[in-house]
Amino acid sequence: MFELPELTPEYFEILVVRELRKVGLEVSALSLHRRSTQVHAEPGYLLELKGVVSRADWQRRALIGCRQQDALIGRAEIESFREHLTEARVEAGIFFATAPFALEALHAAHDCALALLRVTDGRTAFDTSGWGTPGHYPAWLPAYCAQLVGRDIAGQPHYRLLETGQGDLILDQLRTNSREPGL
Repeated sequence: MFELPELTPEYFEILVVRELRKVGLEVSALSLHRRSTQVHAEPGYLLELKGVVSRADWQRRALIGCRQQDALIGRAEIESFREHLTEARVEAGIFFATAPFALEALHAAHDCALALLRVTDGRTAFDTSGWGTPGHYPAWLPAYCAQLVGRDIAGQPHYRLLETGQGDLILDQLRTNSREPGL
C-alpha cells in the first residue's frame, strides 16, 4: 500500500513554491508571517508566508496561506485570511488548502481577488487529470499536487490540476473588475 509522506509545514512551503514556479510564477523574498496550530477537535495548522510573486509583466507583494485540515473550507476561513492580507500589508493573496472548498468560500475569495488552490495527493490528481491510465502511476509523479479552484458551468466548485505555464489562471483570480491588486 502506498503511503503519503506527512505534509509538515516545511513540506507544505516547498510544495507551494514548486507549484507556483511550475506554472511560471517566481517566488522570492519569502518569510514566515504566521504559523499556528488549530485548537479545534480536528488536527491541522495554518502557515502563512509573505513574499513577492512575479513574472515578467506582473509583480505583487503576496501572502501565501497554507491550511492543512480535512474539514470543508468555508467563508469563515477565507474571511479570516482576508484580514491577514490587510495585516500583512500585501497586494495579493494565494490560499492553498488540503480540504475541499465550499461554494461560499469561492464567493468570498472572488470578492477580494484571492486565488484558491487545493492540495491533493499525486495519485488522485493523476487519475482525474486525463494524463494516463488511472491506477498506473509514472515514477516522476510527486506525492502532492495543486489544483486551481474555480467554478464549473453550473457554478459549483471545480478543481483543475495545475500544469506548466498556467500562471495566467492564478493571475486571473487575483484580478477582478472591482479590484486590481496594487492599483
